Amino acid sequence: MEKERIAIFDLDGTIINTDEANSAAYKYALAGLGLNGIHGMYGRITSDIIREVGLDAGGVDAVLKAKIDIYCRELWRSYLGPAAAALQCVLLNRTMVDKVVLLTQSAERRAIETLRYYDLEHCFDEIVCNGNQGNKYVNYFKAFDSDPAACVVWENEEGQIKSAIAAGVKMENIRKVG
Repeated sequence: MEKERIAIFDLDGTIINTDEANSAAYKYALAGLGLNGIHGMYGRITSDIIREVGLDAGGVDAVLKAKIDIYCRELWRSYLGPAAAALQCVLLNRTMVDKVVLLTQSAERRAIETLRYYDLEHCFDEIVCNGNQGNKYVNYFKAFDSDPAACVVWENEEGQIKSAIAAGVKMENIRKVG
């Protein structure tokens, strides 16, 4: 039996550059709690930075909840990323792959809202949101009983590329973008 050929795309920074929308949403959510002037490396605010601010667990949850609602209003700050053209090529040449997958660390609502904003939610056979639950590639291959050696991956973050390799994706099948 032939192995299923899967094209796997990451979302943030790969298909769509969401840093500005994400950081703005965090900034407004934090301001709602009276916390201003918080920013990370290159002005980027992340959930890790929110956890380091000194809020208790309830405060962190409040920021994360407020952030997702605000994020949807800030999507105008995002733009198509370096793998958007590759996604289009894969979709135009569907005979080359059996399945097109979005595999992201994002929360599901944020991922779906981002894809909807760009009318891309219909482009994927599967949308898998790992939600920062460990190595997204290991989790995907285990959950869907897929062969990592038969996958091509588009990814922008060095740490996630290492995760894909650790999960068994061949180095020559990884397309680093960005």
